[in-house]
Amino acid sequence: MFLSAIAEIRTSKVRVALSLMCVSALVAVVTLAIALGGMARQALVQTFEQEVGRPVTLTVMAPTDNGPSAMSDETVARIESDMRRYQITGSPLREAVNVSYRQVLPGGTRPIKGDEDTGGEIRTVGANPGLDRIRRIQVASGRWLVPNDNARLEPQLVVSAKFAEQLGPRPVGAIVELSAPRLWVRARVVGVLSGGTPWSQTEIYMPYRTMARWGIGADQTQYVVRVPKADARQVMERFRSDAATSWGLGKAEIYREEGDTGAISGTFGKVLVAAALFLLLLGSLPVLVLGLMAVRQRRSELGVQRCFGATGSDLFLGVLLEGLIVSCAGGLIGITGVYAISGPLFGLLKDRGPFANADLAMTFPWRAALLGMGVAVCVGLITGLIPAMRAMRRSVIQAIRS
Repeated sequence: MFLSAIAEIRTSKVRVALSLMCVSALVAVVTLAIALGGMARQALVQTFEQEVGRPVTLTVMAPTDNGPSAMSDETVARIESDMRRYQITGSPLREAVNVSYRQVLPGGTRPIKGDEDTGGEIRTVGANPGLDRIRRIQVASGRWLVPNDNARLEPQLVVSAKFAEQLGPRPVGAIVELSAPRLWVRARVVGVLSGGTPWSQTEIYMPYRTMARWGIGADQTQYVVRVPKADARQVMERFRSDAATSWGLGKAEIYREEGDTGAISGTFGKVLVAAALFLLLLGSLPVLVLGLMAVRQRRSELGVQRCFGATGSDLFLGVLLEGLIVSCAGGLIGITGVYAISGPLFGLLKDRGPFANADLAMTFPWRAALLGMGVAVCVGLITGLIPAMRAMRRSVIQAIRS
């Protein structure tokens, strides 16, 4: 039966060529769509972990009934003392968007914008060095904050790539001035962040105590911690109790961030599955029509085979094997084509596309290739099953009459 299927494939060259084109194009589109969807999902998850935190991140905020969430330095000190006692990784966050920056040059100073093109705001964040264990923070050059930075009179800054682009070819070590209340403070850039997306906000990180010392962003302070998922509920109850008794926050607002990354992955997964099913049905129709036409043209041949002892099962498996062989060959051609263009395409997306500046794994997605091959097998089964059933039911009397 296998040799018979191969012989029929060699005989029907035009039909097999058209089927190969349809299947290879379908598998190539499915593989490429799954690969690009995985990259987009990875970029969104990275953005979420950079902005909010890795699972499970708990955010403790003062009650916001009477205005912004503000914590005093004494409250933050009490929280940090409890975090050390609980052995939990935590960091205060003090944010400000009304801070102006200017670069110090030999001939004077020049202002720095949040975005070189649009002039957007710059978000200044005061945090502890342990924030890199809570959020996704990766440094491309220089270093991240260290505990000794809290004791320095000169603020040490870690800036985003958008901010670093405006400092020149060597941003690490650049001197900038930031506008604190009633004076300008001279600071030094010690690190440049990597990753991010084109829509990420321009950010600057400095030690929390340095930011508090200069009175920057005093009206917006919160505390974030990262805990194991199994202990999240118990830790939240402990925090509520401590907030009312020892922290002086009363009914503090505590937010648990863990499900958004799963929701993002689940949503993208459902979209990709729906797209794959739609393409599977759409791409199977031409191949199915070609298979039915081939069985119709071979009705005399199939009838003669029945006369010489071929059973219905033999004809069924022969036609089904023919469809599977053609579909698998088309799937290999499609995957090979995507693999050939994946290097230049992923490089273009990394440099200029929507995923530019994101820290993505730009390698050929073999998982997508396996799914594409699964689609090819499904196409072979779908497009070979109906013609095989018609071949199995072929009547000997009708074959003799034809």
